[in-house]
Formats: sequence, C-alpha cells, structure tokens
Amino acid sequence: MQIIVNCFTPYRGGFVMLQKPRRGWWVLPGGKVNPDEIWPSAAKREMLEEAGLLVDNVVLRGVHLLYMDEQSTSPERLIAQFSATCVGGELLTECKEGKLDVVTADKLADLPMDEGDRLMVTRTLQSIEAGESRVYFGSFRYDANRQLLNWSLEPKA
Repeated sequence: MQIIVNCFTPYRGGFVMLQKPRRGWWVLPGGKVNPDEIWPSAAKREMLEEAGLLVDNVVLRGVHLLYMDEQSTSPERLIAQFSATCVGGELLTECKEGKLDVVTADKLADLPMDEGDRLMVTRTLQSIEAGESRVYFGSFRYDANRQLLNWSLEPKA
C-alpha cells in the first residue's frame, strides 16, 4: 500500500492548493512518504518542495484509505492528512507538480477536484474553523475511471 501525506496550510486569507496539470484537479500539496520517513516530517518536506513554504505545528487531521476499484478488498493508498502553520518562505506560483495558489473556503466547492479529496479538505477546514483538533478516519472507493462510488468518514460532521 502506498502512503501519501498532504498538508492543509492556511496562508494569506485562504489555504494553499496545487493544480495538477494532467486532469486540472486541485489537491493539497503532498506526496509519497520516503522509506524510514516519519509522516509529519514528510508533510513538512512536501510543503517546502512543492510550495516553497516552511511549516510547523503539524497536526494530524485525517487518515483515509482509498480503494481504487469497486471490487478491491484491500486499500491501494493511505492518505495521512495534516494541517500546519506557515512559519517562513514565500509561496511559489509553480513547481514541477503544477500550479500553486491560495484558495478561499467559498471557492472550494467550485474547483475541479477529486470528490474524495474535496470531502477530506472540507472536513479539515470545518474542524479548523471550529477550533477542533479532531482526526477524521475515512474510506473512499473509486471505479476504474476514478469516479467516487461510495465513502464514509468518522466522526460524522
């Protein structure tokens, strides 16, 4: 199973997102965890590499299993979603992974995104806005065309 981290980072009135060129979908900056790398360290590294930002106060916000086929009985990916505070750097406009921008909460629903990612980001945003340190646990099942078939998130919103 592939382990991925991503990081929700508030920045200049919104939060940082990355638009991937292949599908044009928006995601939180993040990527694969290197062998022997601790997950929060991986989230910090990915934010620096992809967004040019130094982050701290890294907090786990979600652990999500992704099943990439409607018949799959074991997850193909685990996404560990974090939030962090920006402590330095200047947001890049582009990196090798795509285009970066600051997104506001009111624009999130209109962005082209994987629907599972949208749910994960929305829950993290709601938790932060409510001043909670809640960790969500999710399961997301997709068909062969990467369409979300079903999902569950605990605790419920």
